[in-house]
Amino acid sequence: MWGSLPAMIAAIMVLGANAPTSGCDLANIDTARAVHEALGRRAAKIIAVASETGPKADALLDGLIDQTAGFDLGAGDVGRPLGKGVAGARSLAETMNADQFRFLGWDYMDSPTDACGKQSIIVDFTSSTDQRISQVKFTFQQGRLTSAKGWQRSFESGSLPFPATAGKGR
Repeated sequence: MWGSLPAMIAAIMVLGANAPTSGCDLANIDTARAVHEALGRRAAKIIAVASETGPKADALLDGLIDQTAGFDLGAGDVGRPLGKGVAGARSLAETMNADQFRFLGWDYMDSPTDACGKQSIIVDFTSSTDQRISQVKFTFQQGRLTSAKGWQRSFESGSLPFPATAGKGR
């Protein structure tokens, strides 16, 4: 059917070269803006799911996080390694105690990119109850999280005492 062994090997190599990148569910995303948005949401999803327990959460996290991924969240003048893999993600989520997330938009010229290559995004997580913000850099490879490292700080917020008025000075 296939002919000779060299012909079969050549056919397998051609098929392999044209196959989608194994394990990367982001292969169909091809612009920098879309990758940025997808990975920002993925980072938030990882932290939200890491706050949950049970087999569904474990299965989802196993699919999104490399088992060797390192997690670290410094505070003050001290770095705090939080572990690796799913356990590290759970420790990060617990330490941040976040109820909100935010990442900046892609405000640059859009261009083609490889979503499955090494990509990074910075996401801020806010704990309103603790008045702490954690700015974390998430690094992905093949769509899977390979590291999450950041810093946690306290913050103050509130309304401005004199709302700005368009074009009028004080």
